[in-house]
Amino acid sequence: MAFQQNTFSEDKKTGIPKLLRITVLVILLIIVILGALFAWIYFSAPSRLNILVVGSDQRGTEQARSDVLMVFSIPKSPNQPLSLITIPRDTKVEVPGYGIQKITHAYALGEREEDSVLGSVDLTKETVEDFLDIPIHGSVEFTFDSFQELVDQLGGVDIDGDHLDGEDALSIVRNRYREGGDFARTQDQREVFLELGKKITTPSKAKELYSFFQTHDQTRLKYQKVPAYAFGLATYIRRMGQIDLTNTYTDFIPGQGDYIYTPEYNANLYYWVPDKDATEEIVDKYLH
Repeated sequence: MAFQQNTFSEDKKTGIPKLLRITVLVILLIIVILGALFAWIYFSAPSRLNILVVGSDQRGTEQARSDVLMVFSIPKSPNQPLSLITIPRDTKVEVPGYGIQKITHAYALGEREEDSVLGSVDLTKETVEDFLDIPIHGSVEFTFDSFQELVDQLGGVDIDGDHLDGEDALSIVRNRYREGGDFARTQDQREVFLELGKKITTPSKAKELYSFFQTHDQTRLKYQKVPAYAFGLATYIRRMGQIDLTNTYTDFIPGQGDYIYTPEYNANLYYWVPDKDATEEIVDKYLH
């Protein structure tokens, strides 16, 4: 009974039972700790999570190049739009260790994992980071065949009122011999990517997609765990678990085509030469 008297007795100065005071103090302490933890996580997370999307042109045993190269960027703030920016495969860049190249070559030139049909995502990532002056926090890769299988696994995709299965979707993202050429093709690639993303609306679908990338030998998913987890938690809380892909800015790196003599190949090669100022404007607004 002495314990009860000490615990529930009132404080002579405040008249508040001691147990109630202790409980309130513990709750306040927990709130302060959780608030400080969330603040640390939120402010340590990057302002945007940048994911490199690579579509390999793998055929047989030849060294693969990147047929599709996009940066998908998710902002931490719900007041900023998501973005999906295409880097044309012929873009003239400096590839670390290899000099001036088309950016598609980085995927073929770098070291690739043993027994993998996929190319060098690490050299491609480094090249993109240097070119755009942004961090890349993760990457997703697939081949023509695995892309087709992925579309079918997600139940197809609806584009311009037409329902496409994997074979049809692959056909339009590869077809450059039409009106608009390669730029019309990249527009379709962005549209298909976003429509597929809209199908990942439940945790079970996300788990299904993750499992697909973990078990398929023609796909690869890589990410930096610390910034990805911190960003994921901060974004989930800030956005209340909702990411609206309909509010996504899509574009490609601006520039112009030109034939430039390239000593390594002793030939005039076609390059997409980026417009530096216009590219920086897009990067500052939609990727930083």
